[in-house]
Amino acid sequence: MESEGDGIQIVYDSVHPKYQLVRSRPSIQMDETTARKLLSEIDEPTEPTLRELQQTAIGSVETVLSDAGFPTREEVSRRLSYTFYYDWETDDPDIVLLVQDPGNLHERHLSELRPQNPLAGECSARDQIGVYREFAKSWLTGRNADFSERFFETLARHDLISLPNGWHQYVESGQFYRDFYLGDVVKYRVGGFGVAAERASYQHLLKQELRALDPDLVITFGGNAWPALRRSTAPEPVMETDADPESIMSIHGTLHRISEPINTHVLPLAHMSGQVWWRFPPDEYISRLSEALELLERR
Repeated sequence: MESEGDGIQIVYDSVHPKYQLVRSRPSIQMDETTARKLLSEIDEPTEPTLRELQQTAIGSVETVLSDAGFPTREEVSRRLSYTFYYDWETDDPDIVLLVQDPGNLHERHLSELRPQNPLAGECSARDQIGVYREFAKSWLTGRNADFSERFFETLARHDLISLPNGWHQYVESGQFYRDFYLGDVVKYRVGGFGVAAERASYQHLLKQELRALDPDLVITFGGNAWPALRRSTAPEPVMETDADPESIMSIHGTLHRISEPINTHVLPLAHMSGQVWWRFPPDEYISRLSEALELLERR
């Protein structure tokens, strides 16, 4: 056994010869009380900037619902204005996947609310979270399937996850959520919100999420999630680099460390959307990801 500090040990498995990352400190799971409190704060924000974001998001959601001929109800519009994917009864993630925001509401979302809308009326918290998890599954296995296949298979090759039945079943079965905490910097379906909204979202929500989870790794996606986290946590590259931290295409795949609000690694990656994924191109995207994971293993 080789100790590498920071609570991580590299262990050699003689039965299935390979090195594995193992925590020497206990894994932390966000408890039900904390998760419910976060969900409540997102659902009914008291901070003025977040409250304004939600009202804007609700207005956008109601427009989409109305245009689609979908019945509009106050609780449905409110619950569709944001997302929260963590189920405290089943999940124990070690890796955070951080994106900018939930994106706009689309027909694919509404199709999952028919014929009987599970977000209407007295909806339990876990049922509500289940709807959001289905949204993310279709996002990963639909238009982003090319990215998802290579991304998850790369993480599996580095022993961060296991794919005994393939990546698609891994996502569809919900195993994905046991390994990953999917989160947004800004929780609401609002575009063009600016730095003030990102700072408020970090200070009042994301910082609490990171402290409660204490993950081994935070992976940020896109040219907005990375700078939003960077402004508040001051990440430092683990090795000297000429990569420009202001450019996500340059800093993509450069492993960093942060010490606040937790001590962990951060890996910025370009967005997985087709317009970036195919332009990168994919082989280079995955190669730089793999190099970063090799460095993480060595540390």
